[in-house]
Amino acid sequence: MRDIVLTAIIFGLLPVCVMRPWIGILAWYWLGLMNPHMFTWGFARTMPFAMMIAVATLIGTLIARDRKSIPWNRELVLVAMFMGYVTFTNFFAWEPAAAWAYWEQFGKILLMTFVATMLIYGKDRIRALMLVIGASFAFYGIKGAVFTIRGGGIHNVQGPEGVFIGGNTFLGLALNMAIPVLVALARDEQNRKLKYFLNFSAACCVISSVFTYSRGALLGLAVVLPLLLLRDPRKAWGGMIFLIAAGYLVITIAPERLWQRAETIQTYEEDGSAMARLRSWSVAWNIAKDRPITGAGFQYEYSPNRARWFSYQDERFQDLGGGTQSAHSAFFQVLGQHGFVGLGIYLFLMASALLHLTRLRRQARALPDTGWIATYADGLRIGIIAFAISGAFLNVAYFDLYYIYIAMTAILARELKTVLQPATAATARPVPAVGAPAGILQSERRS
Repeated sequence: MRDIVLTAIIFGLLPVCVMRPWIGILAWYWLGLMNPHMFTWGFARTMPFAMMIAVATLIGTLIARDRKSIPWNRELVLVAMFMGYVTFTNFFAWEPAAAWAYWEQFGKILLMTFVATMLIYGKDRIRALMLVIGASFAFYGIKGAVFTIRGGGIHNVQGPEGVFIGGNTFLGLALNMAIPVLVALARDEQNRKLKYFLNFSAACCVISSVFTYSRGALLGLAVVLPLLLLRDPRKAWGGMIFLIAAGYLVITIAPERLWQRAETIQTYEEDGSAMARLRSWSVAWNIAKDRPITGAGFQYEYSPNRARWFSYQDERFQDLGGGTQSAHSAFFQVLGQHGFVGLGIYLFLMASALLHLTRLRRQARALPDTGWIATYADGLRIGIIAFAISGAFLNVAYFDLYYIYIAMTAILARELKTVLQPATAATARPVPAVGAPAGILQSERRS
């Protein structure tokens, strides 16, 4: 039954995506972030729904009259540069077939990201996309919170297997990135019931993130929650009271396993998983030193030639034996795959987006009727910080949620520029004195 319902929804959306391609962007991110097909058990599970939506949206974009130009700011230029550079490094990949397959997947993500900047503009469309992002992860947050409370927090909260947010650690990262967006949407929402639901969803995402039992998620939350409180000093005391009450509740009902997991952050030398992560980082670092310009290309971590991968590990990890070859970090993932130059572009992109969002927040708060831009910019800024903290321990360098946050930076900047341009033009235009006839003004200029 689920297969039939989902298939009917997708096929019903296809003509809409052609006629209204901006709705196709919403459908694309709903499918890519929430992955509703993973909750079916039949033919719909493997149907190429995302490709269908993408093709319909691209056709609609070509014929659409209401599309805008790509807002080429520094961040989007850097994204294009990064794509160009990873294309270059892929010619030197350890595993060319696997590398080009992943390059194609990443290229599709960036293609739709750029298309989104052409179709998403104006507060209504921007809000709709933010709601799709927030709702996609609110589903997992509420589902995980109910699962945690019913089961006493004994088992991990996990995402569906076989997708980007599969397992517990990747879901924890995504929830941390979604929490500030949900809070931003709630702050700007006028409907009281929807405002309460968005705040409730954010709280459920916090609970679910904690009970993924991911150390990276815990570290990310330790940064995200204080930033959310500090965003508004007037509400900081209420937030502190909430955190103290929530902390007391967690201490009271949380199983011993959660504390044991958290303690391993300090005693990482005694944890085999943590040491394997350090070994993976040493491999990426040594590959970059050996191949500083090209790295080893996409998917080098999963090369069937395991001996080649292990030959790059530091000597102090020789006694660990075998184990996973995952990069265990977005930053070391890029470093090992694309060398120091690729990592430099990647870090510059992240820093540029954070600085730009901070500036947007400050500028928009100082103007009338643009408070919503400031609110959304702040949510995206904290979301990228969450990605940087939690992503430092996961190989998530190409997570599509991160790149739509980058694109939203350019989209919000365009909105603010649209507001500022009329004001600038009005300031530059000479204003005649009240009651002065035009002829007098002209004669004064001649004199």
